[in-house]
Amino acid sequence: MKINSLKKQNDFNRVFKTGEVFGNKTFVMYYLKNMMETNRLGIVVSKKISKKAVVRNKIKRRIKEAYRLNEDSFLLGYDFVIIAKGSSEKEKYSHLEKSLKHLFYKKNLMRR
Repeated sequence: MKINSLKKQNDFNRVFKTGEVFGNKTFVMYYLKNMMETNRLGIVVSKKISKKAVVRNKIKRRIKEAYRLNEDSFLLGYDFVIIAKGSSEKEKYSHLEKSLKHLFYKKNLMRR
């Protein structure tokens, strides 16, 4: 299934300005209720994590895949922006997936 993503700078800015924020050791998550039936995902991996685009893109792919596999268990109708922290470069995929689920669980964004 294809993931709806945030693409426009305005969308990112709206989530950053008016959304709520929560983080753990691996990620920071901004989230905001949207007026749609679906979720939209934006991923930010800064150059502070790695100067190499290859590494940044690998982290983005891993986050996107972890989200895709668990999307059924998340509540609908939100815009999410996931920001990777420096530790995410060296983490295994299983740890990234667990951290992502942790964020959603802590903020009651999981379906019952």
